[in-house]
Amino acid sequence: MPVSESYDVNKPLKRQRSNRSARSTASSARRRQHDDGCVTCLRGTLHCYNVCILIIGCAALGIGIWLLVTDFGARKVTPVVGNQLYEVTTYLLIAGGGAVALLAFCGCCGTIREDKCVLSFYGTTLAIVLIVLGVACGLAFFFRSELAGHIQGRMKQTLTLNYGVEVRTNAENKRLTDAWDAMQRQLQCCGVVGNFTSLEGYIYYSLNTKWITSQKSTNQKVPESCCSSGDVKICTGEADFNGPPRFFNSELFKQTNPFLYTNGCYDALIKYLQTYSAVVGTVAAVVPLFLVFGIIISFCLCSRVSGYGHDDEVDL
Repeated sequence: MPVSESYDVNKPLKRQRSNRSARSTASSARRRQHDDGCVTCLRGTLHCYNVCILIIGCAALGIGIWLLVTDFGARKVTPVVGNQLYEVTTYLLIAGGGAVALLAFCGCCGTIREDKCVLSFYGTTLAIVLIVLGVACGLAFFFRSELAGHIQGRMKQTLTLNYGVEVRTNAENKRLTDAWDAMQRQLQCCGVVGNFTSLEGYIYYSLNTKWITSQKSTNQKVPESCCSSGDVKICTGEADFNGPPRFFNSELFKQTNPFLYTNGCYDALIKYLQTYSAVVGTVAAVVPLFLVFGIIISFCLCSRVSGYGHDDEVDL
């Protein structure tokens, strides 16, 4: 009889524990179902994001490489303007675009595997790339605002002292000469500043440069990079022509040379650099907006994935 009474006392307690366990299991199941829905949504969003960011990263990489390797690219701009900000900004854009494109693949792997470590690395690296591109954006617009400060003086100095002088033995003069030639071909200009009546335009070569005194076997008045397609000898002054560059601002010889660029390079260079530094700055500013979105999604998914282990322990 005592055994029967003991059984009757404990039976309601066991039933109460059983009901409580059932409610806890049901609650955990609902929570897991809700978390599964959130994870599925985040995973799908991150997949779409990675496709978009891959395209954007490749575009930024392509723009950076194009700005670097074009005829008058970032490496040619530096010796002319005496400022490395434009070149550094271009390298940062290339590094950021390449990193974003590679990270898109990393993000896809982390999303598919739902690996916490991969997702954490993905989000952290996106944050680092965000900082790099932010610096590139700041440098691009700072360079754009500081352009006109000393460029004209630098152009006169390099054209006077370095252009075409001992290019076979002097690496710096060779670099500056190549940069000037690339600029004059690309921007269709000749000399420093002004139009065909300016003493600092194409006539600057004849009046002020060491290059003109080094012309021993020719009668060139301007280099071939000052010429458009056509008769190069008429353009450079080696052939008889009653006009520039052999005759400057003369009342008797006012023929227009159809093969010679007669405008100086300064104004065209400022416009060129303002345009392309704005392009670099805009790209470096737009890409981080997408990176912020990716950082948020990756860390949200990471937190959801890491929470599963805790839920499993509670269920047990």
